[in-house]
Amino acid sequence: MKLYRSLIYRELRLTRKRIVLMLLLFFLLALLLLIPVFIGGFSDAAESDESPPISILLLAGTIALTNGIMAGTNNGLQKADISSGWKQYSFVLPTTAKQQALSDMLVKLMLIIFFGLLSAAYCLIFSLAAHYNAIELILNIYLCTAAAVMLVDVAYSYIMMFAKDKNDLAVIGVIAFLGAGALLHVADIFFDIKLPDKSEKDGAVISDAAFNRFAAGLGSVKTTLCALAAIAVICAMYYLVMWRSHERREP
Repeated sequence: MKLYRSLIYRELRLTRKRIVLMLLLFFLLALLLLIPVFIGGFSDAAESDESPPISILLLAGTIALTNGIMAGTNNGLQKADISSGWKQYSFVLPTTAKQQALSDMLVKLMLIIFFGLLSAAYCLIFSLAAHYNAIELILNIYLCTAAAVMLVDVAYSYIMMFAKDKNDLAVIGVIAFLGAGALLHVADIFFDIKLPDKSEKDGAVISDAAFNRFAAGLGSVKTTLCALAAIAVICAMYYLVMWRSHERREP
């Protein structure tokens, strides 16, 4: 247990500046989006449980999306280890590649839980102000976003695994960035994301009925279970990639 605590402490210590910047971004964005609450923007309660105020989805959803991106994104530790030479030095340490990979995955899970709790706490303020329970809806947005960004991180980490020194970092870093972008493009084509046609009656981009169906589906327990299952699978993939990266020796 002491070994894992040491490995986790090392990663958090080396990435503390990035974590602090993410927290500053969260609090600044949260403060900005809380202005409608401070000025009484949610003085009117929701009409029914099936009709969530769109302002909740926009404001609290923005926080959930931002936190999901921050929780799932790459922390830069892999590049720092390669650049500093710690990766080569780690080969002579008593810690195994499996132990190092497990600590990486545990840190990733810690960040997901931490930013998930921040999203829930922020959404609770909106829910109380608007008299509508939107916590499950916002957490599903958060979980789906975190899963998607983690999948990109897995692809990025896999490509970065082939960098051996500082000279390789620049070229492989660009390839990893382009590869992650290509993965998002393929996902966009696969899911065929398109904006709905405007309504002929009121000219709205999306009708109230369609929005309510979308919100109900997004906030359902089925979506929560699917998102959690996706995160579990992606965490396993992340573990395997980091395991392979830590055990990779110089040819």
